[in-house]
Amino acid sequence: METPSGYPFMSKRIDDNMERKNISIRYTIFVYFTVTALAASLLITFSLYQRLSTQVGEMVQEENQSLIHQVARSVESYLLTVMKLSDSLYYGAVKNADLSSESINNEITLLYDNNKDNVDNIALFTQSGTMVEAVPAARLKSGLDVTRENWFLNALEKTENQHFSYPHVQYIFDSNENQYRWVISLSRAVELTEGTSTTQGVLLVDLSYSSLEHLFDGVTTGKGGYVYLISNDGQILYHPKIQLIDSGRMQENNLAAAGYKG
Repeated sequence: METPSGYPFMSKRIDDNMERKNISIRYTIFVYFTVTALAASLLITFSLYQRLSTQVGEMVQEENQSLIHQVARSVESYLLTVMKLSDSLYYGAVKNADLSSESINNEITLLYDNNKDNVDNIALFTQSGTMVEAVPAARLKSGLDVTRENWFLNALEKTENQHFSYPHVQYIFDSNENQYRWVISLSRAVELTEGTSTTQGVLLVDLSYSSLEHLFDGVTTGKGGYVYLISNDGQILYHPKIQLIDSGRMQENNLAAAGYKG
């Protein structure tokens, strides 16, 4: 029997079709495994990134917490130091002195000299506002009534406590340089002895605001982060950008932060 003349051509055609199908199948399998491997790699990479980001975030948070606790300890130590100074002034110089016959200027000067990096001035007043002693030597501004100052009123209102004021410009003393410094006033009620009589007075220790600023020098919490100090009612005691806040060019959530739990 004769082979049909078109058979070799048809056979070749079938072979070509089969080859193309095989190539298509191999290509499909290749693409499938490539896409699968790429998807698996992306999933693993994303998972590792998420885990690493979480770990880094936790580490940053721990470092920030540690930094804040360190600053808090420094501030606490600073406050204890100046409160001990106030105690030393009162119990070591004021309380046992008869002001009608002796001066306590030397005792106050000695304590001031030992703490002048933190203290701007120390002054002792009678209940009526008369200044008994001041170190460094200073005089009150003419016509000024210190009995209306908040630090004076607070001291006599709660005589058992020591009182810290908010940062302010201390303007009660005459300044030859016409410059007034930012201070935080620490005041307390004291007993003044003159002969056989005892009256109340007020001891004022003006803390240099710059000494508080030094506690926060170089303290940052990452990109653009900073630490600031507020009172229980949210009033700002220290802020690295206080000038921007005072000028209204920046706002801070200090009132809301007062309600945060540590």
